Order: sequence, then C-alpha cells, then structure tokens
Amino acid sequence: MHPVDFSYSAPTSVAEVCAELSDEPGRACLLAGGMSLMPQLVRRVMRPQRLIDIARIDSLRQVASTGDGLRVGAAVTQRTLERSAELTGYDLLRQALPRIGTVPTRNRGTIGGSLAHADPAAQLGVCLVALGGELVATSNSGSRRIPATDFFRHPYRTALRTDELLTEVLFARPARGTVSYFESVSLRGIGDPPLLSVALLAHPRADAPPRLVVGGAGQSPTRVPVDVTDAVAEFLHFDGNTRAGAAHRRRLAAHTVARLLRRFREEVR
Repeated sequence: MHPVDFSYSAPTSVAEVCAELSDEPGRACLLAGGMSLMPQLVRRVMRPQRLIDIARIDSLRQVASTGDGLRVGAAVTQRTLERSAELTGYDLLRQALPRIGTVPTRNRGTIGGSLAHADPAAQLGVCLVALGGELVATSNSGSRRIPATDFFRHPYRTALRTDELLTEVLFARPARGTVSYFESVSLRGIGDPPLLSVALLAHPRADAPPRLVVGGAGQSPTRVPVDVTDAVAEFLHFDGNTRAGAAHRRRLAAHTVARLLRRFREEVR
C-alpha cells in the first residue's frame, strides 16, 4: 500500500510552519523523524493533504539545562538527548531513553514527535508526567504553555490544536537526592514496542510519597497514588489487543509496580 498523494514543504522557521498550519487547518501533518508518522501514511491511517517537514528548523533542535529544568526542542532526536551532557541529574530519562526502539530509530525519532503521537505505553510520556514540567505549543496567535499533567487527553490524543506546533518540552528538575526507577515491559525485550511503562520517583527524606506513573494500551500516562498500589490492577483501565489482553496488562502493571516499590525500599530505606 502507498500513501495518498500530498504536497510537501520544508519551512525553515516556526513562523512559516504556523502560517502553513493556519492555511491548512486539520489537513496538514507535521514530519520530524517520521518514526510514528510514516507507518500511518503507508497504511493510510492518516491522509494529509500537506506534509510539513520541521526537521531543518534550528530553533527546534536545541537542548539546554536551566534553573527551571531541562529544555528540549521538539525536533531533538531521542539519540541526541540520550547522549547529551545536559542530561546530568535526570536519571529517569537516562534509564528510559535507551529503551526506546533501537539506535537507528532513536537516531531519527524525535522527542516532540513521540510525545505528540501520544502512544499511551511510550517511555517519554510516562517520564514527562512523572517528572512534571510543561510543553510549549505555538501558533499564529502566539505561544501557550501546557502543563505535563494536562497534555495527554486520551491515548493518541493530546491538548494540541490542529493549528499548533509543539516547539519545546520542559522536564522539571528533580530535587537533589531524588531516586528514579524506570521499567518498560515488552514481548521481546528492548527494541520491541512496550506493553506498558512504569516510572517511580522518590526522595528518601521527603515527606511527600513516591511519585508513581503508569502507561499502557488504553491507559494514558497516569499518576497512581501509592496508597492504592495493592489495588493497582483495578485502578488502571487498559485495553486488550493482539499483543496482550487487558487483564494481562493489569497483572504486569501490578507486578512491575510492586517490584519497583520493593527495590526502592530495599535500596534506599
């Protein structure tokens, strides 16, 4: 099968992208790395009239560590961030990034593209909700900041409007001394799409409880209260598909959460 016919453009500025999105409301698709988009085009799940390539926009390819946190341009590749010196202090991302696909896919797949695709089991979405922060969406009418907790509306749906471009992601900086644990579960190990992902952030001396986030098919990245971890299978609402049933995902989530909490208590307390 081949994609439907579409026009192609490669603007060199955010302003040009926003102008094109405004001219083609709901009929244009953004292309960065293409790891999520291209299979959908080939299967004709998506049928855009225009494809807007943002990979050449320099302002979208910057990584900077600031007092607020880690600022990552939407077109930064996963491999670039994985190897960046700016990742110091973000152990959760250090654990999660090597679990995304393979090195060739991380060389092309982008941070913004993965988050905008909003696969509920994807590693980056779970990390973003666990760390907290915000995302910057830009359109002809200006920019707005979307809190990480409000970004994922449903599986494969976000708070982005059709005329908006995701330009930057801010991962909040964990407090000094925070420990991080990340695990994704897949059928064939690292490189295979995850059935679910789990992140745990905790501070040994803080009064706040550990921050626990779970995502998987049918269940967008969701913070799970630690006091319901014994009933986590009932708290989460997964979907079943050809790769795993909903009940199986619930059991995997319960076992993974219990394992990470046990590891935290044994290693830190």
